[in-house]
Amino acid sequence: MLLLSSAIIIGGCSPALESPTQSQDNVDAKISMAATTSTAVTITFSLHFQGLPIQCEQPLKINNAQWYVSELAMFFSQFSVNNGKSIILDDNDWQSQQVALIRYNVDCKQSTGNMSLVGVIEGIEGIDGIGGIDGVGGIDGVDAIKAQTPLSLSFNVGVPFAINHQNPLIQASPLNDSSMFWAWRNGYKFIRWDMQNAAGDAWSFHLGSVGCVSAAMVRGPRAPCAQANLTAVDIVLPSNSIQVLDVPESNDLAKSNAAIKKVHINISIHLDEIIKNMTLTRKTSCMFSGIDNTTCNELVENLKRNAVFTQALK
Repeated sequence: MLLLSSAIIIGGCSPALESPTQSQDNVDAKISMAATTSTAVTITFSLHFQGLPIQCEQPLKINNAQWYVSELAMFFSQFSVNNGKSIILDDNDWQSQQVALIRYNVDCKQSTGNMSLVGVIEGIEGIDGIGGIDGVGGIDGVDAIKAQTPLSLSFNVGVPFAINHQNPLIQASPLNDSSMFWAWRNGYKFIRWDMQNAAGDAWSFHLGSVGCVSAAMVRGPRAPCAQANLTAVDIVLPSNSIQVLDVPESNDLAKSNAAIKKVHINISIHLDEIIKNMTLTRKTSCMFSGIDNTTCNELVENLKRNAVFTQALK
């Protein structure tokens, strides 16, 4: 059986960060119980604007004005590799088995962000592009990632309908983050991006489901919303965006499982592509109050373009 774990990181007012030791303990426990040949995977997301990486508290020059990010967070879900092998996420403060939250660290003085996630790939047979020649994972199979790329990584921006309209007061992390929730009827904000400029103007993009029908705002819909706004992402990864590392021999898993490797995948998020061809003002903010909103529709169409999520830029 070939297993895969993954990790993501971003920043803001959010759940407490899990320590590296706790996170690795969770990964190791899941790997040791599930199979004798496993592959831990870290997926690292980095923010870019106009081709350059974004640092905490860095202003973005948009329409000849300096804009400052005050909040930027995204929910991701339904991860898979090579069109079908599902990645089951681990449980920690930033993710459950079904959904992960990434958050940009807006404050350089304290670490309140998260750009990583951890999971396990479902499937007994090898994965094309990961599995070895005979389709079986292992040392040869994992090393074949570079030889048999491109590797395809797929996921959705958003929260699946089945868990999008629950009571946030009783949800586990990361769905207990009230700053990412509207109401039971509409569910969670899949993306929350808030900015202000030096002149005092503000702009926001809050993506979520609209056209949801229920008996009251504090009741979830029984049928999917008219505009779910789950955005599918499919990224083809060349070998230069993938690293394969050996687990140290001192690791107990390496002793009991002969072929344990760690794979690191790096992904860039291009914020300028989300607001492509747009002028930012308070009036062009998108809070998804209804379906027929020109600004929101433009942002959603930009988000669907293949240019927003790509292999990592060097």
